[in-house]
Amino acid sequence: MTNLQACVQTLGEVATSDSQILRSYDHDLGEMPGVLMAMVNHTPQLVVAARTVDDVRRALELAARHGLPVTPRGQASSGYGGAIPSKGGMVLDLSNMNRLLSVDAVNATVDVEPGVIWEHLSKALAPHGLDNRVCPTSAPSSTVGGWFAMGGVGIGSLRHGSIRDNVLEIDVAGLDGSVHTYSGDEMEVFHQTCGSLGVVTRLRLACRKAEAMALFAAWFPSADRASGFLEGAERALAPYSASVQSAGYASMRGQADGHAPVIGDGFLVSLAIPRSDADETAVARLAEEHCGKPLPRDIAEAEWNGRYYPMRIKKAGPSALVGEFYIPLERFAACWNDIVTALPKDELGLEAFAVRGGRMAVLIYILDDAGTLLYPLRMAKAMIPLRIAARHGGGGYAAGMWFAGMAKRIFGEEKFAHAKARKDALDPHGLLNPGKLKGPGLPFLPFVSLSGLILFGTAVIAPLSARLSYTRPKAS
Repeated sequence: MTNLQACVQTLGEVATSDSQILRSYDHDLGEMPGVLMAMVNHTPQLVVAARTVDDVRRALELAARHGLPVTPRGQASSGYGGAIPSKGGMVLDLSNMNRLLSVDAVNATVDVEPGVIWEHLSKALAPHGLDNRVCPTSAPSSTVGGWFAMGGVGIGSLRHGSIRDNVLEIDVAGLDGSVHTYSGDEMEVFHQTCGSLGVVTRLRLACRKAEAMALFAAWFPSADRASGFLEGAERALAPYSASVQSAGYASMRGQADGHAPVIGDGFLVSLAIPRSDADETAVARLAEEHCGKPLPRDIAEAEWNGRYYPMRIKKAGPSALVGEFYIPLERFAACWNDIVTALPKDELGLEAFAVRGGRMAVLIYILDDAGTLLYPLRMAKAMIPLRIAARHGGGGYAAGMWFAGMAKRIFGEEKFAHAKARKDALDPHGLLNPGKLKGPGLPFLPFVSLSGLILFGTAVIAPLSARLSYTRPKAS
């Protein structure tokens, strides 16, 4: 009996080595060219669809015993490769661990399993008078554990910060089958590191009081006017969440959804403020100070109701290159202007979320077609916004597998060193989600990091890729 057969037999019905099922676990939301995918062993040999903590413990013990790499996975709703195997082995699917374990309405906390979907959690909290503090724009599909493992900000981050700021306690299972509880600074090393140091089996989240939002939308003629408004809003208006979209993104949204764009030029800023804190007159006055024009209430409501699934703009594509980064709010306008200058031939869209402390999380969309011959070359354009952001004091949003070469800058040197030391001590054979801290090695040059090669290659190709525009076919 092989090691693989032994694992399947021991784990029973939660495990499978069926080839059709295995192929459904060899990718995530991202669209990567085949030449890159061919450089990693991205198809698992075994999938374990864990239902309980005991399933996770037994799977990890078996992986350690038989030397199988383990890739934890939620819904794989990110495109960074964090949930894709780099050395085959076992995928540990946590999406069936989706129970709400307990709610403490007095202290406004909730304990959940990692596979809980953010939108489902919001609905489950409502009878207790609570709601999520933060959630991603992919809330209808993204899991709590997956967002913590990747790190992220989104809806609610202007008031409540990142996912890390709202996780109070976690349980983590290791390769020896033990489960330990961590809180405070002890949790930091597990945040953003894609399960490469252990598998999170429970999270305790801080919640907010469920309260209706007062919704506002305003048009601004330029990025600097929009960012000036946001600076003032954070200081004076106590907003829960704020988002920005460029006219190009509004056009993509309109085409994807089959309606006219909300704005034809400039920028749209949307605010959600708890009704108890809202002052409509103050919002209008602040917008006017920055040359803004308040938009009708139905537009504000439509933007809030459509806050999920920004990637639906791919329907206007048929594909979209995405550059994602953080930028200081004060440098947002200069960064955007440089991006537009660097990519004059492309159809660009910007969506951004304001983050507590004067930061913006920015997504740049470049419409393209993954099925065309020059797409692998044009993909380098997605790195141009990130490199421009770095010149303005910004940085990468997440690492995963494809950007693991930037992990030290994304995590910070101290956190990266701590994570690496802990990895060496607890997982000396590199079985837990290999390739997510420093990137997988190339099959023919294992001492060369694939993610490092991607960063170098895109820097070299970027000047050429900026000249290779994609033109969408005109609608018939």
